[in-house]
Amino acid sequence: MDITIRRAEADDLEFIWQMWHDVMAQKIYFSYNHTSTRATIEKSWINLTNHIYVATIENEVVGAYIFKDNQPGYGNHIANASYMVKSERRGLRIGHQLCAHSIIKAKEVGYKAMQFNLVVSTNKGAIKTWLDNGFKIIGTIPEGFHHYQEGYVDAHIFYRKL
Repeated sequence: MDITIRRAEADDLEFIWQMWHDVMAQKIYFSYNHTSTRATIEKSWINLTNHIYVATIENEVVGAYIFKDNQPGYGNHIANASYMVKSERRGLRIGHQLCAHSIIKAKEVGYKAMQFNLVVSTNKGAIKTWLDNGFKIIGTIPEGFHHYQEGYVDAHIFYRKL
């Protein structure tokens, strides 16, 4: 199975939105409200002004990631990134490939490091992926995420120099 990762195009945005909506409805991975409208999400995630890439298998969008400045001004040398894999395609290491790709792309555009601000402690797949790609946990926010099934759980902050 060949996975292609490429810059997202306007035609991809509907597929990214559908995937985003499905993942948010699970209420276990991201802090976004699952009832957020597409217009709201387009301001932060699903728009072509971000560095946004998609993973495809036989032209099917199966994953996506974005990266952008973690902070404005004097903090803009560190990228923040967010990743998503279509639910039925998890376990195929798509997230690992998206992460590795994003490291290269963030470095190419001049970022010095990457930071993930809120990685849910129960998301074992993501934690393994980030560690395998050279990230380290630099902090833990006690009960930093309200998990739909498990209540309040810790959230980690991950960091990696580029």
